[in-house]
Amino acid sequence: MSTPSKTKTEFQSDLAQGSINGSVDDILRVCRVIRTAKGTLTPDEFKDLRKDSPYSEKVWSKLLQIGLDDRLEGVKDHLAPLYTTIHLIHCLTDEELVLGTRDGHIHREVTQGSLNRWIRHMRFHGGQEVIPEDFKTLVRVIAPPDLSEEVLERFTGDLEGLVSRYGFRTQYEEDHSMVEVRQQRSQDRSQELVSVLTKDLESTWTEGEQDLKNLFSLNSLDDLVLAPMSSFTGFLNRVSGNREKFW
Repeated sequence: MSTPSKTKTEFQSDLAQGSINGSVDDILRVCRVIRTAKGTLTPDEFKDLRKDSPYSEKVWSKLLQIGLDDRLEGVKDHLAPLYTTIHLIHCLTDEELVLGTRDGHIHREVTQGSLNRWIRHMRFHGGQEVIPEDFKTLVRVIAPPDLSEEVLERFTGDLEGLVSRYGFRTQYEEDHSMVEVRQQRSQDRSQELVSVLTKDLESTWTEGEQDLKNLFSLNSLDDLVLAPMSSFTGFLNRVSGNREKFW
């Protein structure tokens, strides 16, 4: 006997119990509710559900797109708990998603700014994607001088998602010196390295005895990853038993 379809009121209740300000699982759960509602309700009922929800039409659209992306469940351990960042990751191609999670560019602490810089580097500097010669400039966007980094990150995230959806390409003004670009790229890579090290050293940290952790003043795995080189290598040497085994 088939299970009766949910009503609009039941979907409203599910949305009221959910939150997009919590964990990644919380966000994905809300997105799945919206996805299921779209496939269950009539177009008018689904439209009314959106109007009665606590989300604007723009946010609702992003949550629906996330919910329709079956790839995200498989990489949720790499996702940051922000629906805007998850939506930006949703806009990646299959190849970019694999590369991003494999190489540590996509991780739980990633910002939209660093993610967008990696996307631009991959598409326009890494040789993965070249702007076709027959493309032409359609519009030039001018930003106010007092634009905050937070607003800029949100804007570029929305923009990348929009242009990808329609098959357009973005080109950014080279308004920073190469030194600044390299410095920012270096900071992004440092954050990516911390994410990779944290994942790789999880079992080593668990194996380490508490006395050894106290000896090197390490209270958490993050302390180990960010420790001075002498403490970092010293702890790993002690856990592995000898220097030869460690190296």
